[in-house]
Formats: sequence, C-alpha cells, structure tokens
Amino acid sequence: MVNTTDIYIPDNEYESRLIKCIWRVHEFDIHERFEKILPKGNAEIIFNLSDNISYFNSNSESRNFPHCVINGVNSSSFNLIKKGQQIFIGIQLNVFALKILFNIPVNEFNNRVIDGTLICKSLDTLLHQIASTSSFNEQVDRILKWFHYKISATKNEAEINRVYKFYYDTEIKDMKVNNVCRKYNYSERHFRRLSVEWLGMNTEAFILYQKYLNTLRLLHRSDLSLTQVGLEAGYYDQSHFIREFKSFTDLTPKEYRKVKSDLPGHIFSMI
Repeated sequence: MVNTTDIYIPDNEYESRLIKCIWRVHEFDIHERFEKILPKGNAEIIFNLSDNISYFNSNSESRNFPHCVINGVNSSSFNLIKKGQQIFIGIQLNVFALKILFNIPVNEFNNRVIDGTLICKSLDTLLHQIASTSSFNEQVDRILKWFHYKISATKNEAEINRVYKFYYDTEIKDMKVNNVCRKYNYSERHFRRLSVEWLGMNTEAFILYQKYLNTLRLLHRSDLSLTQVGLEAGYYDQSHFIREFKSFTDLTPKEYRKVKSDLPGHIFSMI
C-alpha cells in the first residue's frame, strides 16, 4: 500500500473558528481494506476522487460513496471498504459550521452521508475545480475561496459567538445542564433548541458526547491505565465508563486499545 497525506491547518482566527483542517489522502491498495471510523465529533465535507469506494453503518447495506459528501455528527461507527486508488480531499469542520455554510440545522446531517451537490450547487463546481489540479496548495486555495464566499452572507454573529464559547468550554463535561444554562444565561428550553440546531444534539447528549471524545483522546496516551483514563475523562464508575464508550463504538476501551491505529478513531484491517 502506498500512502501519502497532506494537511493544511488555518493560521488565522477567522478561518480556524470553523475549519479544523483541510486534508488530502492518496492511497493505493492492491487488496480490499476495511476502515472503521469511530465517532470523532467533527463535521466534514469530503471530495472523493477515488476508484469505487463503498460505505455502510450498522443500520445500512453497503452503498457507493458519492463524489462529494457532507457528513455531520456521528454517534455510531462509519465503515469504508476500499480497493485500488483512493484520493480523498476533506474539509474538517467544527460542527456548527454546517449551519453557517448551508443554513440547515446541524441535526439534519447527523449519522448521514449526504451527496453535497444536492445541498449546495456550488459544491459541484468546487468538486470539478479540485479535480482539475493535482496541486494540494491550489486545491486548498480554491476551497478557501469557496468557504469565504459562503460565509460572506453569514448572519446571527452574536449567537454564533455564544455557541463557539459553549463548544470550547472544557468545564461543561463535569456540569449538570441547569448549571450550564445558568452560566450562559439561557432557559433550558432555549438552550436545548440552540444546541440541537447548532451542535446537532440536545445539551445533555452534547455533554456526554464531549466526555466520550475526551476518552478517545486519552486512550491514545500509553502512560495511562484504563482506570486513569476513566477518572480523567470524568467517570467515577468503571462500569459506567465502559458502557458509555461502548455505546458509541461497539467496543470496550480495552478492546479499542488493542486494535487502535496511529490515527485516533480509525481502525484498519484487511478483508
């Protein structure tokens, strides 16, 4: 297997508030390969310039992967079957960016692989622009021009700022919902609506999801025991820790550590 990876990380606050990174992966597999992608808390727009790629989740049959995909928040694993040449270019986004870019509530994208050209016609144009050059720098430049064009008409700046602060609040994983609402001066009903619309899930679910994501990161630290991981992630009951992690991954933390790759949240195996 030949594998090359390119990555662009925004170096200014304006872009980095919405874009985590722009990446490109070029692989060539002689044999079919299975890739299990655990929930990672990101939204992504992915351009597929590959040979035939199939995908499925726990509730679906295998389907062809579209050439332009919008994928929102996943609460269960997403699976790819790949063979031959694979070229993927992705825009990894903070989840609330979907609402800003497409003016559609984020929960509409949850656990779905959506053909992006059906949501936004300009993505079809961007797909062809990206496919017309092999230069990663040029591809990034065209993506950023599209991005700035899309957000130029953004409204509700004050609400976006509040969502942004809440999204990056590291204290909420240890807080109850009513305390979070008091901290941000919202009623529980209003905060629930805001959370679903901009983050893809209600406030309670978001807090649990952040604890899971923290667990996933900590499991890649080899110096921590599983007991230490659970405690540092905010779980004081090991059975609760194991049960919550398995609800997102279908794996116990111990099972995940045995099969994890260098890329957090990705598990690879030959078919």
